[in-house]
Amino acid sequence: MSLFRLLNFGISRGTSMSKTHQSNCECSPNLIKIRPSSSHDTIRVPIEVVFSDKCNKALAFTLEERQRLCIHGLMPACVRTYDEQMLAIESNFHSFESNVSRYRYLRALRQGYERLYFQFVSKNVNAVLPIIYTPTVGLACTVYGMLYRGMTGIHITKHDRGHMKQILFNWPMRRSVKAICVTDGQRILGLGDLGANGMGIAVGKMELYTALAGIPPSMLLPICLDVGTNNKALHEDPLYIGLRDERLKGDEYVCFVDEFMEAVVSTFGDQTLIHFEDFATPNAFMFLNRYQNCYCHFNDDIQGTAAVGLGGLLGIQRITKKPLEEHVILFAGAGSAAMGIAYLLKMELMSRGLSEADAAKNIYFYDQDGVLTTTRKSIPDILCVFAKNMKETKSLETLVEQVKPSIIMGATSAPGLFSEKIIRTMAASHERPGIFAFSNPTIKSECTAEQAYKFSDGKAIFSAGSPFPPVEFNGKRLTPGQANNCFAFPALVLATMTVLATRMPDEIFLLAAHELAEFPTNEEIQSGRIYPLVKQANEVAYKIGVKVAKFLIENGYAKRALEPEDVEEYIEKNSYELTYGSSLAETWAYPKMKPHPSTAGHENKDQKKK
Repeated sequence: MSLFRLLNFGISRGTSMSKTHQSNCECSPNLIKIRPSSSHDTIRVPIEVVFSDKCNKALAFTLEERQRLCIHGLMPACVRTYDEQMLAIESNFHSFESNVSRYRYLRALRQGYERLYFQFVSKNVNAVLPIIYTPTVGLACTVYGMLYRGMTGIHITKHDRGHMKQILFNWPMRRSVKAICVTDGQRILGLGDLGANGMGIAVGKMELYTALAGIPPSMLLPICLDVGTNNKALHEDPLYIGLRDERLKGDEYVCFVDEFMEAVVSTFGDQTLIHFEDFATPNAFMFLNRYQNCYCHFNDDIQGTAAVGLGGLLGIQRITKKPLEEHVILFAGAGSAAMGIAYLLKMELMSRGLSEADAAKNIYFYDQDGVLTTTRKSIPDILCVFAKNMKETKSLETLVEQVKPSIIMGATSAPGLFSEKIIRTMAASHERPGIFAFSNPTIKSECTAEQAYKFSDGKAIFSAGSPFPPVEFNGKRLTPGQANNCFAFPALVLATMTVLATRMPDEIFLLAAHELAEFPTNEEIQSGRIYPLVKQANEVAYKIGVKVAKFLIENGYAKRALEPEDVEEYIEKNSYELTYGSSLAETWAYPKMKPHPSTAGHENKDQKKK
């Protein structure tokens, strides 16, 4: 043994002391025979890799894997099956009394056990979706500083101008990134400006990419643009994680986002899909138009909501057997959601041969200033066609009595806006009035499911942005629909990423709406349900994703060389694998090798001597 090893490791196995010790031991024949150790030559996989979020199976590591990976003894002897792991997680999940506590538990699970987390979410979509998405994620964002546990994405501040590419380059999995979800946190659900806390929304959205559409999480990157916040309460919150400054605005803000967009495609490639989330309405529309011919991007608050909203309207058309152009539709609220739905609705009606004026004729808008009329100043361009030449009124109840809408769509974050009088007026004028309370979270909803059914004597076709429980009315069990964006954006992203689309044209949102409307069966439609159940979200994402991908290929938007008939096979082959594979490399047998020519003669001589 070398002097170096003696100095550094002490007495070796070959020393006399070792031999003396062995000779003094009386070995019993009943003792287990110990194999001579060779651990000094064992190549060990770094334990940080084995127990990383992407590789960690927890108690599902087999006995052989534990021994081969040198982690045997670092966990209990139990080897759990998939069902046993799901039982353990479900037991923990349901042991928490509050939804925020459940959210916190799931965040810890996600950061420690990636595949196990997505197994649980995919299996329990109905129970988990309201936690990692609306309504709980909104509440979680209000206390995000308290819940923050570590890296979930990238934060770029207004002080990082000129260095954005450098920051994006810091992402450990940058070479695999194909899609990002970006927010500046200015309009989180119906909760307003939450600044850097808005990262919770971007994280939640991208996790649904994986859980519902099977997109590998390594390809996804949530990003928060921390340009400050005008929320004074956050400035004073000791746990707030962002800049305690006023928001960047004007040209300086636009230039900041411009630099960000350029940095994204420079770092990850020009095929990168960019999902805008929860920007203030004026900025959301401005960026949507500004980048429409430059990047592959979309705004879920506008376009995703539009697809889901129009899908619901087409569902009402199926129930009432009355064409949409004959319905009178009233939008309560004139924000990004309402404007997006109205724009796509107008596009749908014009595709049926109506002029723009005729398409807009039966569509009314109402906001905090009252009904939208031609006399109002500063009307957004997208809403000008919907302004009516009529007497102004600031009372929604009066407006409903006047125009007698068959469908009312609320996106105001004004709880209780749809009063008993409004609902009864609609029910008196229409056999099956449509009532949509889009505002999130649940506490911001314009009315509850119970109110809609009770005040309409069970006639309402009710849907909301957040989940409401079934309602018993006159011996019938009425199940509210959930107009959830998860029925649209995972599918649209799946299709776009599958074919490497250069753009996301308006037509794909129209196509998604029609596919969504056709998903409920005729029996379900007759029962008043116009949306799929949340537990069917995986099926919806796949069906719409395939349809949209084929459309993008057939209309020249695809960069990937893929035929329409090959789309389904490609998606299935490249979906994120939820089940565990072996943690060990595959081995296989070889036949006995022929000896090297230079040693063959020596072997023959040895055999002759024997």
